Amino acid sequence: MTTKTRKTKQNIIRFPSSKKERRRLLLESKDIRVRIVTTLRTACGWLLVIAVFLFLLSNYRLFTPASIQSLASYAIAGLREHGGDATTIAYENGSFSDAALFESGLAYADSDSLFLAKPGGLVTLRQTLGYTAPVVEACDDYVLAFDCGGTKAVLANSVSAAAELELTSPIITGSIAENGHFALVTDEQGYRTAAAVYDTSGKEVFKYQSSEYYIVSAALSPDGKTLAALAFRQDGVMLDSHLLLYTVSSGELAADAVLEGTLGIDVRFLSNGTAAILADDGLYLADRKGGTEHVLTFVSSDLLAFSMQNGAVVLATRSYSGGARSDLYTVQEDGVLNGPFFLSEEPSAVSLSNAGFAVLTSSGVSVYDSSAAPLWHNSEAVGARSVLLTDDGTLFALYAKNTRLFTAHSEQSEDISHAS
Repeated sequence: MTTKTRKTKQNIIRFPSSKKERRRLLLESKDIRVRIVTTLRTACGWLLVIAVFLFLLSNYRLFTPASIQSLASYAIAGLREHGGDATTIAYENGSFSDAALFESGLAYADSDSLFLAKPGGLVTLRQTLGYTAPVVEACDDYVLAFDCGGTKAVLANSVSAAAELELTSPIITGSIAENGHFALVTDEQGYRTAAAVYDTSGKEVFKYQSSEYYIVSAALSPDGKTLAALAFRQDGVMLDSHLLLYTVSSGELAADAVLEGTLGIDVRFLSNGTAAILADDGLYLADRKGGTEHVLTFVSSDLLAFSMQNGAVVLATRSYSGGARSDLYTVQEDGVLNGPFFLSEEPSAVSLSNAGFAVLTSSGVSVYDSSAAPLWHNSEAVGARSVLLTDDGTLFALYAKNTRLFTAHSEQSEDISHAS
């Protein structure tokens, strides 16, 4: 009995407990199929590790706290029931002070809060403000809100505040660059004014304090490397405006463009890096070296409406040509002035995008393509305070208590492409 049991135990093949030893035995197997399968399994394992590493390396932003929070908020929002109209954004507090297009929705602010909202009642962010006169600016990934005349500002992404600032001097104006860096002009104590540049964390990376000029507007180039400060100074009865171009990284003055005898109103960068300057005697374009061109002349009293957003300019002036009531001009990202395009009504608001431009008048809103060919008209936009046109041709009409979305296919939209 003992001899039989001993022989049975001797017939048992003990498989190695070591993974390395097991792999060695499989690779040395007499069966070529076993060796091939083992080699392929090892190769596939290493390929999977390399693929995961490359995915994490190229998509690391998906795993940042902000991205994870964004994903969670969208998931929670998606599980909620939204019974709102898909063509309406209702303001949570029943009013708004300023707004800008953001992602596929609207960033708007009232004196209490900043909201990032989408049609149908979906709100991805509610940021408490407590501002007196909130102003909203936006780029692709960030929204800037600041209190004009106050000392606070906030930079937010789609789900949370990325930076909150409380300055020691009142804010005059501000703007945001395409990379999320932003500039704030302040009424600086001990100086006339100052312009400072901040990164997306709210860190001050450059500041220009002026005891000579009064800065009325400031803008950052699309890459965030150049600050354009539009300022003026008075020497006796002479009033001159200056466009001061500073290199943010070094703080050096790169160029000083002088606009003699004029008062600057606003400055923005076009997408090609050219600075567009709106002044009381017309529109100027300035390059990075300080060279300027007076591309359009008009008196400030004839300016009816303008928009300097998204790397382009659109403005309407009172017309003195034939039966036209107003002349409309655009400067696209190529820096070329287009127009005049004659309008039969005086606009109260205008907006420009890659899809064309929109004109709000007392009879509603009309949308034109980039060459000023009429596309469609909607009379329901009567009463809107402002309009914003997206790159896909959707129109956001901003009313006192809500925002409505119109397209060429909306129920009350009329095809006017046949109009001359």
